[in-house]
Amino acid sequence: MGVNLKQKLIVAFITAGLSSPAAFVAYDLSLPSEGYVPTVYLDTGNLQTFCVGHLALKGEVLKSSYTEQECMTIFASDWKKHLAQIDSVVKVPYKSEWERQALTDFTFNNGIANVKSSTLLKKLNSGDHVGACQQLTRWTKGRVKGVLVTLRGLVTRRDNTMPYCLGELTPDKQTEYEQFEREYNEALKRQKESR
Repeated sequence: MGVNLKQKLIVAFITAGLSSPAAFVAYDLSLPSEGYVPTVYLDTGNLQTFCVGHLALKGEVLKSSYTEQECMTIFASDWKKHLAQIDSVVKVPYKSEWERQALTDFTFNNGIANVKSSTLLKKLNSGDHVGACQQLTRWTKGRVKGVLVTLRGLVTRRDNTMPYCLGELTPDKQTEYEQFEREYNEALKRQKESR
């Protein structure tokens, strides 16, 4: 992903009042998994989708294409919605901000209805954070032509989500985050100075 798209994501997440860890997980995990598609397409569930995994809402007026900034603004809005949804059903303190953002990605990908009925949520709310995170690996199936199959992309996504959920970033990932956080803080400073 280009630097320009990264900067637009950062600005959109700052504008939406979202944290640097939220923006980083969205950039590092969700954006590559969902993909950036500025036009409307049908996802694997045959649902109208655009930008970064944004499902077209009933009655939503669709455009023929969206700019990068429009897509990143929609993405940040979707993230904020899914963050509020997961926060509303988690009844214990998160082990870390990384766990919270990993579960936001999970909610973004699976929908809050699936999360509410999941063993993952039951384990988390009983205080079993590791057991909850281990449940991620069970969510790797999707329907292709009506048949439930293991999707390689979901296997990869869950594998990439696990370290965030457990709050165990590798030294390389921690270094990546530190650079990202510097960019986030610079963008935040510019935004405050422009007010």
